[in-house]
Amino acid sequence: MKQTYWGLVHTDDDGGFGISFPDFPGCVSAADTMTELVEMGTEALNFHIEGMHADGEEIPAPSAAVGLEDGAIGIVAITATIPGKKRRINLTLDANLIDLIEAKYGKRAVSSFLEEAGRKAL
Repeated sequence: MKQTYWGLVHTDDDGGFGISFPDFPGCVSAADTMTELVEMGTEALNFHIEGMHADGEEIPAPSAAVGLEDGAIGIVAITATIPGKKRRINLTLDANLIDLIEAKYGKRAVSSFLEEAGRKAL
C-alpha cells in the first residue's frame, strides 16, 4: 500500500537542502539539489518505515496538513510504501532455483529473497 507523507524542506549552511518528516521524528535526509532531496527523502522515509515495520511498531497515518515550522522553507509530498501483514501462500518453484537461493542466502531465505525481488520488480 502506498501513502503520501509531508516532508519539510530546510536549507543548510552549505547551500544544500534537508528534509524532515513531522509524522516520523528522527527521519531526515539531505542533498545538494531539490531533485536529489526528493529522491533521498523518499529513500530515507521508506527505509525508516521498513525499520518500524520490522520492529513491530505501528506506522502512523499521514497528517492531514502541516505548516512551515522549525525554519522550513517549503513542503513536499513524499510517497512511501507501507509493508503489509505477512500472509502464507503455496508456491511452486524450480528445485534448482530454490537450491541456488538457499546456497547463497541460507536455508530459510527463500521467502525473504522472493519478497525483496518482488518489491524491486514492482
